[in-house]
Amino acid sequence: MKKYLLMTAAVFMLCGLFVLAESVSEKLDTLKKKRADAAVQLYNRRIKLIEDDPKLKEIHDKIMALHKDLALKLENDREVIELSTQIRDIDADIERLSEQMKKEEKKDEGNKENL
Repeated sequence: MKKYLLMTAAVFMLCGLFVLAESVSEKLDTLKKKRADAAVQLYNRRIKLIEDDPKLKEIHDKIMALHKDLALKLENDREVIELSTQIRDIDADIERLSEQMKKEEKKDEGNKENL
């Protein structure tokens, strides 16, 4: 009888852990969504402040001009050009392999359905 009670208690505890794990997962998803929403609101608020305040707009325009100038000067370096090209080539290879994998997965799913 004690074994039966212990086994029953263990089953209930395991079920409780699964429910708890699911609720933690749901809470995590909810928090991620709230964070993403807050980030969008923060971005929009900053844009509105820059648009509405002439001093902030002036500072923003200066920063953007400096950023553009910096980017142009950095992109004229031979090693930066070579590394940028290398990264673009790797990205293209990754994209090509991803597309190939997707096609193979679809082909495998089609084969499984035909069986």
